[in-house]
Amino acid sequence: MKTVSVPESMQGLFAAAEEVVSRFFSERIDDPGHGTIEIHGERYVLLRGAALSVEFFDLVRSLYVPDRRADADEFARTILFDLAHAIGRTDARNFHEQMNLTDPIARLSAGPVHFAHAGWAFVEILPESKPSPDANYCLVYDHPYSFESDAWVRNQRHSHVPVCIMNAGYSSGWCEESFGLKLVSAEILCRAKGDETCRFIMAPPEGITARIADYLASHTDVAPRAAHFRIPDFFARQREEESLRTRQDELERELRQTQKLEALGRLAGGIAHDFNNIISVVLGQAALAQRQLNSDDPLYSDLAKIIRAGERAASLTQKLLTFGRSNVAQNDVLDLNVVVDETAKMIERVIGDDVELSLRLAPDAGSVRADRSQLEQVLMNLAVNARDAMPEGGRFSIATARNGEAMVDLVVADTGVGMDDDTRARAFEPFFSTKADRGTGLGLSTVYGIVAGAGGTISLDTGPGAGCTFSVSLPRLANRARTAKPAVAAPERGSGTVLIVEDRADLRELLERTLVDFGYNAMAAENIDHALALLADKSQHLDALLTDVVMPRMGGVELAARAGELRPGLRVLYMSGYAPDAKHRELFASDGAAFLQKPFTPDELAARLAALIRA
Repeated sequence: MKTVSVPESMQGLFAAAEEVVSRFFSERIDDPGHGTIEIHGERYVLLRGAALSVEFFDLVRSLYVPDRRADADEFARTILFDLAHAIGRTDARNFHEQMNLTDPIARLSAGPVHFAHAGWAFVEILPESKPSPDANYCLVYDHPYSFESDAWVRNQRHSHVPVCIMNAGYSSGWCEESFGLKLVSAEILCRAKGDETCRFIMAPPEGITARIADYLASHTDVAPRAAHFRIPDFFARQREEESLRTRQDELERELRQTQKLEALGRLAGGIAHDFNNIISVVLGQAALAQRQLNSDDPLYSDLAKIIRAGERAASLTQKLLTFGRSNVAQNDVLDLNVVVDETAKMIERVIGDDVELSLRLAPDAGSVRADRSQLEQVLMNLAVNARDAMPEGGRFSIATARNGEAMVDLVVADTGVGMDDDTRARAFEPFFSTKADRGTGLGLSTVYGIVAGAGGTISLDTGPGAGCTFSVSLPRLANRARTAKPAVAAPERGSGTVLIVEDRADLRELLERTLVDFGYNAMAAENIDHALALLADKSQHLDALLTDVVMPRMGGVELAARAGELRPGLRVLYMSGYAPDAKHRELFASDGAAFLQKPFTPDELAARLAALIRA
């Protein structure tokens, strides 16, 4: 044998391989005039060994800062192994086709001989090798003259880890292609780190660690010197890339879901805004009519029913606005544990006697800035969902926990039927419900909107039969929560002149009638031009401006600014079916201004306006 050293039992097989490979390389044609080297009709390229080894490591290291040498070396090893493994597979495939090799053993045995002819290394296959085409495959071999270790030695460079990365990649790629079996090779001894030879162990990736351990256990003289070997993770990287692609697909789906939720939120907010204007007229007209009747009048109770129905409709629009994050939150500093503990008393009556309720409240949970009624709504909605998911009873738990200095966690869990992946993916969609005709599909979407509006996040952990765990994270505050809310001012008669600017005629007429009924002198502007003309007419005294925020051509905020120029100090009461955005909240809370959320009752309008003018 001239190009390979093998155990005696393999010599016949490799003698045949040596003849085939020698015949292949004998057809080499060098043509410097055309810059070509051809072997058996295939073009080859000669490369310096050091350029693919020690010099390549130096180049990569120069691209990194000095304290990241380990990262640079890992990057270099990754590139060299992956490249060599891929080349080994394609070279093997091409050689097998050229030489008509079909038997797996014949194809594999041509690899070491081809290695020698191509200048990679001389191969010595050791007796411990068992190259079977199955999971027990194991090849133990030496490269006494590897081009990679030779490059390090000739450059008088020393490495504490093996350096023959391309040899390991190319040989495992060739053998993988020959057997149709995924293989990886690890170098355990290397001349570049002072060993007498370069020794490799090749096996399937899932078994190579065990093969190396078995070999070192039976070769105690080798084990101490094989302490710094690396197992290339080519296949692990493949799996990581697949995992990243899967995660990317999931993120894209989540993005589409978020965009859909945002679009539906805007749609819901727009519908709720228009509906609030309609409900404002219904509630206002019914309330004004009711004020003209005695409580024993039959129409009085009928009007009361209309008002209650209108209030329920208004409650539904508030849910839509909450989902669209367009509602007005009466935020306050709240002790989260207090809210949970007090709401739990109501939850006990909702979930029934067959559901066990437990609380685990962390003493250091702290406070949050939120609307108390909305926070209670979050807990109640989750409790109702849990009750429906546990028709035979179960356990429902609420826990609070401090999450660092900046956040506090509210975790609500049940032992119900849980959700499958498809249901979980749509859980926070508005109008999506698994309760057939028993639900509106706004419960969890409302929860989502409330939490997002409070600057928090919510996640769901569930599975079929595994119950549901909702984890809410809210910004945590260090200051103490308030214990009482200011009392709401009672409606009262007022005096003064108010300019009404509202683009809807029916609502404008109702507002004018309401103010007159409460003692005000009301002036109604049909449009922006009319409003500006009335503001510019200094012959008429004005005490306040009542304006819608969203109107054609000019919004209420811009109109109020113009009014301030024409009539300095004029009080402004804004009204809208939308919630004010962040840039307007401070403006609406400033001196001489107030905000009223539609729909509102005549009493609420009168109380707010009287307080504004009096202030």
